[in-house]
Amino acid sequence: MTFEQIKEKIEYGDYNLLQKILNSPTVAAARMKFLRGDADAINAMQAIQENREEFIKKYQPQTT
Repeated sequence: MTFEQIKEKIEYGDYNLLQKILNSPTVAAARMKFLRGDADAINAMQAIQENREEFIKKYQPQTT
């Protein structure tokens, strides 16, 4: 995924989770790391999005 694709898929709460993953002092600091292109922040945000999609698939009721 490109940086722009990751950026487009950001949802409410993603920066909060990114803050915890990066151990940043504030959500704003985590967001700025991501927007500045910090590799760790970009990789973490991509993992957040991929894991969210898998989590939803796993627990979403299956239609039959």
